[in-house]
Amino acid sequence: MRLRSPGRRLRSSAAFGALGVVLLALAGISALEVRSPRNRTYRPPDDDIWIPSDAASIARGKHLVEAVAVCTICHGENLGGKLAFEDAFLGRGYTANLTSGRGGVGRTYSNADWVRSIRYGVRPDGRGIIFMPSDYFNRISDADLGAIIAYLRSLPPVDNGRTAVEINLPARLLIDLGVFGDVVRAARIDFHASRPAPPSDPGAYLVALGGCTFCHGPHLTGGQGPEPGAPGGPDLTSSGPVSKWSFADFVATMRFGQTPGGHAIEPKYMPWLGYRNMTDDELRSIWRYLRSLPGAAAAEPTSAVGLTR
Repeated sequence: MRLRSPGRRLRSSAAFGALGVVLLALAGISALEVRSPRNRTYRPPDDDIWIPSDAASIARGKHLVEAVAVCTICHGENLGGKLAFEDAFLGRGYTANLTSGRGGVGRTYSNADWVRSIRYGVRPDGRGIIFMPSDYFNRISDADLGAIIAYLRSLPPVDNGRTAVEINLPARLLIDLGVFGDVVRAARIDFHASRPAPPSDPGAYLVALGGCTFCHGPHLTGGQGPEPGAPGGPDLTSSGPVSKWSFADFVATMRFGQTPGGHAIEPKYMPWLGYRNMTDDELRSIWRYLRSLPGAAAAEPTSAVGLTR
């Protein structure tokens, strides 16, 4: 009879142990994938939105898309989609083609699909749209949402089928672990909340749709930029440096991307290339709203940007 050596038994035990660790890791990855907001099915309400067809409404939608929601920053000037990021670790991400051209969602989207995608960040198949800031767009009034959809439907077709978000496995795991926060913003939306009322404060409304809290913090008292290495968003309230600016200073900063002190603002961190298209009246409304906000010491935890649904 041949006896196994202790060394061989140890090697076999180590091999089985390593296999067990691998299987446990795979099981953990599978569990994360299943629970991930990327793979969750969402059921937003079916908001019945009237879609106008007149020229004034389409022009209003164009203005909101380009100057307020700044959709062109991510989807390209022609809204045909573009390469948004490319990183050896993360992978690469292309944004959706919003037109009716080849590869565009406009070829197949119904009005209801547009509403669910913009207001709730949910695709027609029920999955959440990754990186789509619908928690901000969730506050768009019915009239403005209808105007936006009318404009998107009027876009000239752009042929572009390269629109996938191609994230590598390590980045997917970090997303599923919540390291990058809520990259599927649909997970942040209360689908049972009442629909947005027409805005009572135009400044608060524009600040909310423009997503200013993303970098400047939930009370606009300062926050962190959208990616590692990004500069912090300054305090925009009465306790911050902007309170010392004149209205002319504020307009010049928004139009030309340079502060009164001569600091050039990087467009990828603050999309002033879109915001510069706001009207003087819109900028004045934002200015008045910002000046009305309490400073950092007095900000209430429940008063984020002064706008509720």
